[in-house]
Amino acid sequence: MRKRRSIELFSISFLDLITGALGAVIILYVAIPKNHPVTPVADNSISDVLTKSLKNSQQEIRAMKIDLAAKTAELSALREKIPVAPAEYDVGFKFKGKKIVFLMDTSASMTEEDRMGQVKAGLKMLLTSLTGSYQFDVVQFPLAERAPFKSMWGTVRDSSAANKSEAFDFIYSIDPFGGTPTRAALEFVLSNYDGITDLVILSDGSPTLHNSNQKDDIYDILASVRKLNKSKVQINAIGVGSDFTKDKTVDKFKFLSQISSESGGFFVGF
Repeated sequence: MRKRRSIELFSISFLDLITGALGAVIILYVAIPKNHPVTPVADNSISDVLTKSLKNSQQEIRAMKIDLAAKTAELSALREKIPVAPAEYDVGFKFKGKKIVFLMDTSASMTEEDRMGQVKAGLKMLLTSLTGSYQFDVVQFPLAERAPFKSMWGTVRDSSAANKSEAFDFIYSIDPFGGTPTRAALEFVLSNYDGITDLVILSDGSPTLHNSNQKDDIYDILASVRKLNKSKVQINAIGVGSDFTKDKTVDKFKFLSQISSESGGFFVGF
């Protein structure tokens, strides 16, 4: 007699397989997030957003324009407070007018600290900066042993290119020699240059007698200058040498600072 086949075992195994697969699908379905449905935005909503953004930008631009206008007004107010130098001061120094005699110390002491080289270079820069409306002359003191001074022309001439070139040649041909006869040079200029407005002294030392190391009386020189300066020439002074920055009690400093202050001129020491 044949034995009956056991189908129960097959049925239970198949059922386990089905339920196991179904459970896995259910777990995957629950565990893995699904995409949310996209809700479409109406056309009028996009228009509202763009309109609001445009209005905000326009407001920001208006605020920036207002701020810019305020800053511009503030800058204009500050510019009005800045003093503008008059045209006659275009050379960097406050001269009284435009007819100037440069009085150049060429004594032996100018060889120290390369003072002569500094004065020559500085005077060349001054002359170069003069516009065509200026007139000038250069006087050196002393002229070696021969005389206490020497003028280039003896009168002021226009600051043309040709005259400046001639002045450069005159300046660079000078060699330092002798004492510092400042009195004689000052008296010569104040007595012989009619109509000049300014005199500029470039010197490194105290006044002395011609061909001598003997000091001249600075207060007597100042008195003589006051007497001769009837046309109120502005006397300016440039002191050359380290002494002018180290010691303000020496005669050279006192002399140049006082002679310039008495006529309203400028004084610079370097």
